Amino acid sequence: MGRIVSIEGCIGAGKTSLVNFLSEELGTEKIVEHTYQNPFIDEFYQGGNVKLETELTFLLQHYSLLKTAGETAGLVLADFSIEKDLVFARLNLTQNELRIFRNLYDFVIDSVGTQELTIFLDVPILGLIERIRLRGRPHEVNADPAYFRNYSEQLKSYFMNDSKAEVFIVDAKDLELNLTNVRLIQIRGILQQII
Repeated sequence: MGRIVSIEGCIGAGKTSLVNFLSEELGTEKIVEHTYQNPFIDEFYQGGNVKLETELTFLLQHYSLLKTAGETAGLVLADFSIEKDLVFARLNLTQNELRIFRNLYDFVIDSVGTQELTIFLDVPILGLIERIRLRGRPHEVNADPAYFRNYSEQLKSYFMNDSKAEVFIVDAKDLELNLTNVRLIQIRGILQQII
């Protein structure tokens, strides 16, 4: 059964880039979420009334990816944590919608569990906003920066206080994907301890 390590952080923190880099460097399996496969994401960011649909779709996509990864032997790096889905749901859903979401979320957690370890990429909000702008995804660029600030704060609080996994918080404001970067050396060291 695969051992899941999640690279987490706010939108724009560099999760996917880091997972791709580390997977290649360490020779591990990886799973990455495909945001564009969620048919509700554009409408969600435009303020459409599709919050529950958006959150349930992400939860089921993550469930499917983790179920498949669980069949793999060895370490698997993921650019998301299933626990992130609960943070988004708490941020975006009404109490009635959250009850519906929570029933499915509990089933998913019972089925696939949570990650063994989370490496949380902590980037100041101004850095996140700049990264979001640079990567240029229209639905993110046009979103209210206050949404990202609120999400970033709630996500970090969750992983610092409530996560079921062991969590390492890494200051990633100047994380560069090269083998001499001090922060990257720190992350590789953490991973090599559990390989």
